[in-house]
Amino acid sequence: MLKKKMLIALGVAAVLSVSCVSVTVWAEENAEEQTEEAEDSSNSEGEEDADLEESDNPEIEEGYTTELEGCTKVVSWCKNGDNNIYGQFYYPEDFDETKTYPVIIMSHGIGSTSQMVERAKWPEKAAQDGYVVYTFDFCGGSLNGNSDVDFMDMTVMTEKEDLSAVMDFVKTKDYVDQDHLFLLGQSQGGLVSALTAADRKDDVAAMILIYPAFCIADNAREMYDSAYDIPEDRAEMPVGTVGSEYVKTVYDLDVYGTISAYDGDVMIIHGINDSLVPYSYSEKAIEEAYTGEGSVLIPIYGKKSTHGFEMNFEEGRDYAETVGLEFLDVHLKEEE
Repeated sequence: MLKKKMLIALGVAAVLSVSCVSVTVWAEENAEEQTEEAEDSSNSEGEEDADLEESDNPEIEEGYTTELEGCTKVVSWCKNGDNNIYGQFYYPEDFDETKTYPVIIMSHGIGSTSQMVERAKWPEKAAQDGYVVYTFDFCGGSLNGNSDVDFMDMTVMTEKEDLSAVMDFVKTKDYVDQDHLFLLGQSQGGLVSALTAADRKDDVAAMILIYPAFCIADNAREMYDSAYDIPEDRAEMPVGTVGSEYVKTVYDLDVYGTISAYDGDVMIIHGINDSLVPYSYSEKAIEEAYTGEGSVLIPIYGKKSTHGFEMNFEEGRDYAETVGLEFLDVHLKEEE
């Protein structure tokens, strides 16, 4: 059920076709890129060695700066306990560190990295609109991320801890408007953002969730009849092979009951033909968890309206970014 008031405010009237990049495809593409960068590597151990060699890459060193159209990207590492988290700030073109800015923390999906978020153009668009943006690689979030931890040791809950640590880090910056910190998450990053906001609702002004993977707990229960059936080392999920703890930690998770603790405004953007994360999961989230008048579900229509539409369909991506940023802008104007 759509919230009509918000839809009217955003001027939503488009029917779009969008393109498909599933979480599984992201993982495969990332693995292929990593193999190309390490030509002598033929197994996971070799890939890890390649990552260690790439740690000398100046482009991931603290403070490395890249000038983009209308904004500046600066590498900025942070930590979750002993684990190092690779991240980047995106600053507006006229950034002044003596002023304060609304901030968006963006979280990628499983098998992906912050580079995929950048490819989707969300950080640049938001920075051009006057936001400071922080993107990062979850620890173990993919086969070739720059943060610590092996992929097989990653779980939804370790990513939740990472995001909370990132929030703490970002909030230490003097230029951050503490009253306007927003979360944006894609796929599993959407689920992680929702779970984190439920724990830290006073720190999150609003959220944008893009095809959020609210299906993960159901997937675990569909794959295994009981938690006792989950293997000790590795387990299978629709996205592929993961560590057993990944499945165990979500098996009994009540997704909607948990995320409903967040009572702020939420925009969910989801393709109606998403087969990896069915659109019905987002419908249920709006109906049962995010029931406030300020929350809204934005459907993307068309036969190509599948998972990861931002990556390969420019019109669909631009539409999502336009309505998403308008949604956040409303929360800035409400307090002016």
